[in-house]
Amino acid sequence: MNHIQKGLVFLLCTIISLLYKVDLSAQTVVDSLKRVLVQPGLTPEEQVLTRLKLSRALLSTNRKEALANAQVALSMSRSLKDSKYAAQSHSSLVSLMYGQEDVKRVRLQLDSAFTLAEQSGDPYTLENVWYRKGWLENRIGKPHDAVKSFQQALKFGEKQPPNSYATSIYYNLSAVYGDWDDLENQSRYAFASLDAAKRFPDPDDICNAYQAIATSYEHRFAGDSSARNLLDSSLYYNRLAIQYYLENKNRISFPSVLGILALNTANLYAEYFPRSYRDSAQHYLRIAKEIGVATDQQEIIASSYGMQSSFELADGHYDAAAGLLLSGLHTLQQSPTPDNSLMAHFMSSLSEVAEKKGDLPAALSYAREHSKYYAAAFDAEKMAIAKKLEAQYQAQQKEQELISLQEKAAFNKKLNIAYVILIVACILALLFLFRSYHFRLKSTIQQQALLEKEKQDAILQVRLKEEEAKTLELEKQEAALQAQLQSEAAARLQVEQQLMQAQKEQLQKDLLAGTLQVEQKNELLQTLQAKLQEKSGDRNLIGQISRMIDQDRRLDEDFETSKTELENIHPEFFTRLQEKAGNSLTRLDLKHCSYISMGLSTKEISSRMGVAPKSILMSRYRIKQKLGLGKDEGLDAYLMTVAS
Repeated sequence: MNHIQKGLVFLLCTIISLLYKVDLSAQTVVDSLKRVLVQPGLTPEEQVLTRLKLSRALLSTNRKEALANAQVALSMSRSLKDSKYAAQSHSSLVSLMYGQEDVKRVRLQLDSAFTLAEQSGDPYTLENVWYRKGWLENRIGKPHDAVKSFQQALKFGEKQPPNSYATSIYYNLSAVYGDWDDLENQSRYAFASLDAAKRFPDPDDICNAYQAIATSYEHRFAGDSSARNLLDSSLYYNRLAIQYYLENKNRISFPSVLGILALNTANLYAEYFPRSYRDSAQHYLRIAKEIGVATDQQEIIASSYGMQSSFELADGHYDAAAGLLLSGLHTLQQSPTPDNSLMAHFMSSLSEVAEKKGDLPAALSYAREHSKYYAAAFDAEKMAIAKKLEAQYQAQQKEQELISLQEKAAFNKKLNIAYVILIVACILALLFLFRSYHFRLKSTIQQQALLEKEKQDAILQVRLKEEEAKTLELEKQEAALQAQLQSEAAARLQVEQQLMQAQKEQLQKDLLAGTLQVEQKNELLQTLQAKLQEKSGDRNLIGQISRMIDQDRRLDEDFETSKTELENIHPEFFTRLQEKAGNSLTRLDLKHCSYISMGLSTKEISSRMGVAPKSILMSRYRIKQKLGLGKDEGLDAYLMTVAS
């Protein structure tokens, strides 16, 4: 393979890699989608999906308009109940913003897409965002993570109807394994891409699948050049893709794919076949050039000139080779952003041709131009590597932060469990101490009551013995008196009988008084025992303990139910507003602006800010004056523009 052909192979790889990065578009598809948008009766959901399709169709021709349509779709999706539409809008912005915005802002779009997709729970939307995650990871140099994300996307798509995402996932997986020289998996996923494309018959997907299979056969042939059947298979699928394109060109969204396929086929003939097959190579170069002119693809046109120049150079036609190279160089210079690597390649080829012609000054001049473009390409490559490394660093840093937050959350969860266990243990300990104290108090009261009763019994027994002794003494005195007074008269006997009666009554009174005193003591003991029993069930004590438990429970509930309102407004939003208003906006005005940009209605804003809707309308008028907006300029539309 000569120097020019190697450069063309590099160009082919560059163009093919672009296929991984952009969605397909065409003017006819754009016109069709624009006609759909103006149809009456189109629901908001249908408008969002149509604008997302239009943004993908405009990506390769008008990125600015594509981005504007995606942002309008995002603004409209915020008012829809189903969050899947907002998730798909954020996912679309990932591919639209990549390359023009820093990776950190692109990742914010992806994070928003994931959050909204998980809220919706829609498998198709989850397949979408996981595919987009793998797509982004592959762009920032993390192919292993990309493969995992693609596999996760396929899991969500298993039970879904056939869709274009499955084809794109298999196509990207085939490319990743091709970069890893895993030819078996590259071929397997290429055929899986074709199978998925046929189940969801999209012409662009089928062409891409044929191209992926042709590339896999080409890689396998490069590893074993003796297996010519692999080369024939690569040519077969390239020609099959071209034939399919020609049969369905009115349905193809990206006509330049034919130019890539034609260049690839011409390169195979030029590199692996003898000179007698040059006509075949020239045939496919003409196809590539025609498609490049029709689709305004300067790289394809220039590559066609470069490959033709290699044929002229091999035949010794130096002037013709130089003329073709200059035509290709002129074509590249017409591009708004010519590829420095390709420009350096053309300068190198021109220097080689001039040297062979003997024109050393021209060769030196071209060599200097080659050095200039090569240095620019090298600087651009270093910048791209630096951005990729920065993106990897940011991704790793974010993963570390996520791991740290997960560990912190796990620790807090364990700490909360420990607190709950400790509180339960304290409550059980208090209950145990209370029951133990109650049991001991009851036992002590019973023992005191028993001792008091025994003491009273002993006192009564002593008194009874004293009374018995008194009775015996009286009986003795009475017997003595009876013996002494036997001789007295009946009057004396009567007096003695009265005296005995009096003594008997006094004794009854004493016995009655003792009995009443015992009953009064018993009643006092019973009352004391009842009071103590009532105190053991004292509701105040139980109420105090209950209030302590309720207070602890409320503290737990307050801790577990605390919330923080999250404002999803990017940091430059308030800065831009203050610059527009000359730093005249108050904190309340800024808060009002943030709610409007979030898509909240006047009623919702008044509820959140705790004021009447009329006050919100007055505040909106005041903010509009501070921002210097005209009567025909809407505050909502302006804030949406600043927020995006």
